[in-house]
Amino acid sequence: MMSDYAGPMGLANQEIRDAMDGFIAERLSSRRLPALLERTDTMLTELETLNLMEVRRTPVPLRAALTALVADLPFEYTPRIGPRPSPTAAIDVVFDIQRGIFHLMYGTAPADELIEMAS
Repeated sequence: MMSDYAGPMGLANQEIRDAMDGFIAERLSSRRLPALLERTDTMLTELETLNLMEVRRTPVPLRAALTALVADLPFEYTPRIGPRPSPTAAIDVVFDIQRGIFHLMYGTAPADELIEMAS
């Protein structure tokens, strides 16, 4: 019994599937960094508002969002921040994250510099 995927037609089908998978992966990757940058911009707006309101500590939901953002980064980064940071300290972390994202988007930093950022 011959498989439906045997022979030249099966190989052609596999090549088409592989090309489609590659295209989809590339599209997702190209959207990832701008989406992360959008998240940082939103976070900065919220943190700056808290800072202007003279809130002393970043609220739990915003700290959780910052933790999730760090977990989603495509580079290693360990924020230098305490468990209950001020909005100003959290802003500094978001700026560090943006720097790393910009470096990846525009290729302006060697990989070693991103690793140093995490140290």
